[in-house]
Amino acid sequence: MLAVCFGPNGAAKAPLDFDAKRVEVNLCTFDEHFTNISAVHYMYPIESPSLLVTLAVLAETLSLVLFGRANTLWRSPGMAQFPQRFVLIRSVMVIVWVHLGTAILAPDGLSTAYSVVDLNSMLLVGLGIFGGLGLVLFTLSIRSMPAQLVFFGGSLHLMVAVAVGWLLGELISPLRLVVIAALLIAQMAILWRDRALWVRQQGALRFLPFLVGIIWGTYFPLYGIAIHQFGFWRSLVSAEWGVLVLAIGWAVLRNHGRWDDRLMWRNMAEQSVLSSLGQALSGAALWWGGVIVHSILTNFNVLVNISAFRIRFGETLQSKYVLYFILYVALAIAIVWGS
Repeated sequence: MLAVCFGPNGAAKAPLDFDAKRVEVNLCTFDEHFTNISAVHYMYPIESPSLLVTLAVLAETLSLVLFGRANTLWRSPGMAQFPQRFVLIRSVMVIVWVHLGTAILAPDGLSTAYSVVDLNSMLLVGLGIFGGLGLVLFTLSIRSMPAQLVFFGGSLHLMVAVAVGWLLGELISPLRLVVIAALLIAQMAILWRDRALWVRQQGALRFLPFLVGIIWGTYFPLYGIAIHQFGFWRSLVSAEWGVLVLAIGWAVLRNHGRWDDRLMWRNMAEQSVLSSLGQALSGAALWWGGVIVHSILTNFNVLVNISAFRIRFGETLQSKYVLYFILYVALAIAIVWGS
């Protein structure tokens, strides 16, 4: 749960001292954020804080809807047999969209990303590979498992993120401990009551959602530190290269089937566009609303995603999972608000 306030143009505000006992990460209040943004807001000269919050809410809401649709495309025909080719096509397209978007929105961002190739660059690519592993495991689980099970296991990332933050030196308040305990108790209770459904999942597949939660719960705090230290654009571009490297390796090592599937190309083109636009809108919401507002809004992604799968595939949603997701959203907001 490490949060980062960006400097002008997404640049790193100050280097981090990893030898210190605590990692100092800037968490702005909205008043402080509005003061900062007014000084550098040359693209959107807005003087009203309430209008900035409104724009942030609209941007993040649209982002969640786009990601909800994008995730349903991981059940495209052919995904069950050759998921690696879908991930590779998506990753190639995303790296293209990221470069085009960066060139349009921040021309200096590309020069920043490629100005220095050193050990830090390799570490950023490695971080992208680690995050890409979470994407691969997510696609493997969502293609065949019920969405409510996938996102239920993935919700473990909140607990893991708090633990990673503590290991990196972030203090854990009593409120966070209460929230984590409540979520873990609720998750264990549901797993016990619904254990027959989980046992019916194929082999190791039943463990993938929880592994995704562990990976992403570790990845995003580290990604936040990377942005703070190396800048937004360099971290973004390098991380996407890491995802692409992983996708290429996976496709080379495994049989990836035929490439003349028009539906595959169309669906992955749509997936890459939707996820890239969703990421851009989420970044805009962060820029307009600040870290705290953005964090509160993103916690609704679980409800949006399970609703999207219900609408698209007619999946049934068991009440205990819906209640758990509502509890998850409420407690996640409480963590952010309590910060």
